[in-house]
Amino acid sequence: MASELCKTISVARLEKHKNLFLNYRNLHHFPLELLKDEGLQYLERLYMKRNSLTSLPENLAQKLPNLVELKTTVSFVAYCCSTQCLQTFDLLS
Repeated sequence: MASELCKTISVARLEKHKNLFLNYRNLHHFPLELLKDEGLQYLERLYMKRNSLTSLPENLAQKLPNLVELKTTVSFVAYCCSTQCLQTFDLLS
């Protein structure tokens, strides 16, 4: 993982950000650093537009239980966190 991406995620974890912007990072895989430990449990919005993701981790709902918005270029039909589906989708092609 690029050091700039690691730094961005570390700062978000330490400062308890509710929004995280990972747009235009040329990501091909979901950054597993987002799922480590308990640091990003309060994350509500994750912006990942214009990356090359093809899937999301199966444990995303457990690791980011407060996530209510995911904006990505991937054509996900739906993704449910816990019992509540994400409230907003931005499915750009």
